[in-house]
Parts: sequence; structure tokens; C-alpha cells
Amino acid sequence: MAGVPAGRGRWRLTLHNRQFASGTTYQQSIITELTAARGRRLELAWNTPARLSFTIDGHHAQAAQVAELATDVMCWRWDDASSADKCMFKGIVTQSEDQLDTDSHAVSFTCQDYAAMLSRRLLTATYAVTGLDQDFIVADLVTRATTTSSSSGTSLSPGAYLPLGPVQYMNPDGSGRAVSGRTRDRTYFPQTNIGEAFDALSKVINGFDYDINYLTDRLRIWYPYQGVTRTDVELQYGNQVAGLTRSVNSADYSNYWRAVGNNGSSDPNAAQLYSEAWNNDANNVTVVSYGLWMGDDNSTADVTLLATLADKVNGDLALWGNIVAAYTLTMRPGAYRYGYPNMGDVVPLIVNAGRLHVNTTVRVLGIGFDISDDAAEDVTLTVGRPSRTLADLFAQADASLGALTRR
Repeated sequence: MAGVPAGRGRWRLTLHNRQFASGTTYQQSIITELTAARGRRLELAWNTPARLSFTIDGHHAQAAQVAELATDVMCWRWDDASSADKCMFKGIVTQSEDQLDTDSHAVSFTCQDYAAMLSRRLLTATYAVTGLDQDFIVADLVTRATTTSSSSGTSLSPGAYLPLGPVQYMNPDGSGRAVSGRTRDRTYFPQTNIGEAFDALSKVINGFDYDINYLTDRLRIWYPYQGVTRTDVELQYGNQVAGLTRSVNSADYSNYWRAVGNNGSSDPNAAQLYSEAWNNDANNVTVVSYGLWMGDDNSTADVTLLATLADKVNGDLALWGNIVAAYTLTMRPGAYRYGYPNMGDVVPLIVNAGRLHVNTTVRVLGIGFDISDDAAEDVTLTVGRPSRTLADLFAQADASLGALTRR
């Protein structure tokens, strides 16, 4: 096992010209290494586009080379075990902010990976399938996102190109697999947001997880989920874990879910098309004294098939129908190694402090890296279950208003 080579830090950022066709390697597209980048932070999260941010002195020549929307940034982390750089992120420079005063000029840049770009793609023609494997639906949606034409048939290539294919189908352990065998009926009408439709499909019962292999530019679909149970990794407060926060929030829990679809009638008195699901916690107070906590899914206002509604409410119940604490763990320096753990892995968590006597297993749902200017790193792991935020609730309402169109 070799350490970081002399004369460089563990982390490197490289700047690249965006590519609008396959076949160009990252070595061919490179513009420069961003040695002037400071305040670097990489955020990786479960079933969520990754995000990279950094700052450059506005007077430095490298600041002028970073072109918003027209350049990519790749983020590399040296792995001691393999004695090689691992590509941890690749994405478009999507935002910038210049801050000037009489003494300084700092430019903050934000990059998002190409999974985020699916939410900047709309269907311009109806896409309808019956009894098609969800893997093939994903592949079709990605193809439509990256080979877009206008509604009148005018091709928008090469501008529409996204480096996301061909889609890879993955087992939880990272090996390849055959198609999932989960068939779906869907009709998506023009103006459907492809990213939102894709994410909603992942969250139905027996859905899938997803991420990107940044070095090969391929979207990966993990079925039935990403990650495996690990016996070679342990997260113990006072040992590998230097600090933590633990949160339990009633907004993260609903033991009854209901969703209303589109019954196809303009008559306000016509029977609703709806589906509902609940677990034993909802009305079993002698055993579990939680009582009833109801949740409604407002993203299904256009759904016309009862089976699709049932898939959605059962997916909601599976995700939010159990009380699960969420933890943010600050790792001790050197405690994190590449792949130990991976996203989605289930690992032991041990906490004995004050009122907390925890000996359980948790799922890794986020990895954050704060990269200091002296080449050190602070690593945080989010484990348990992602919290529902106010932004999530607004997004849910927007989905209802926008009526993601599917059967």
C-alpha cells in the first residue's frame, strides 16, 4: 500500500471541455488542472445527483478558464490501496458567483453531475409502453433525454448529447445482471420532465437505485438496490467516528399512505381513483404506541391505472413507514478508505454515550468530503434514512401541480 505521491495532495480537480459526442477520452478533453481551487467540497448522496463546489481567486488565470455551462470538472482522489487516482465526480459547471471588494475577488463555482441534467430534459412526444421491464423504460427515457428533437421533429443534436449511456444494469454487489423482470405500464405525455419521471419510477415498490460511473460516463441501475451488508466495516463512536448528530423527526414517518389519481371523468361527483396502504403501527397501540400518522402522495394526480397508484403508495410506505433515526457521522482522520464503505452498504453502527445505547446496522446514504487547502480531508457519512426537508414537500406539491404524466 503506497501513500500519496510526493509533491501533490490526495485530491485533484481537472477542467475539461464539454463533449457532445461519445468517444473522446478525459485525457483528450482536459484544459488544465485546477491547482488554484480552494474550499473544495464534494457531496455524494443516495439516488441524488452529486455536487461539487470550490472557489478560485478571480485574478488567477484559471478562474477565466472555467466557463459556465461549457466546461466539465472532474474530481480525483488518490487511493492508497490501488496506488491510483479514483474518479469521484464528473459534472458541468452550472453556477458561479463573483464576490468583489476593494481587497479581493473570489469566484465560487458549483458543478452538478449529468444525472442532474435529466431534469433539464422534457419529452416532446408521447412515450407509452405496456408490460415493459422498468430497466428498458429507464434506457428509453435516457435515450430520449440525450437525442432530443423538437415537437415538430427538428433534431436538437448534438446540443442534446449527455454522456450517460449505454445504461448498465447492476446487482447490489456491483456485478452485472440481466434485466429486472419488473414490468410496468406507463404513458408519458409531451412536457413530462424526464428526470422527475425517472426518479418517480425508481421510488415505486420494487423500484431501483441509480448513480453514475464517472470514469466510463454510464448511468448505473441497481436492482433491487445498491450496496451489500458489510462485515469488514464498522462505525463506532469513539473509534472510527469522531463525532455525530442523530435526528428523529415525525415528518419523516407516516404509517398510512394515500394517493389519488385521475379517474378520467369531469364529473366532480364521480368516484375517485385512489390507492391506500398502511402497516400494523397505524392501529396496534397495545404493541406499538405510535398511533396513526397519515401521509398523502401528491405526485400522482395524473395517474390513470390503479396498479401504478398501488406501486407508488406501497413504495412510500416501504420508505417512510418505519421510524428510523438518521445519523451524520464525522470520521476520524484516516478512518475512511475508498470503498469502505460504498454508497448503499449496510454497516454496523455502535454508539454508547449518554442516553444513546445503539448497536444496530445502518445504510450508507451519503458521503461528503471537505477538502482543505493543505490537502487534508474531513469525511462525513450520512447513514440511516434521508430526512424529508421542507424543499421536498414543496417539490411534492409542484409535482402535483405539474402533473407528471404517466399511467
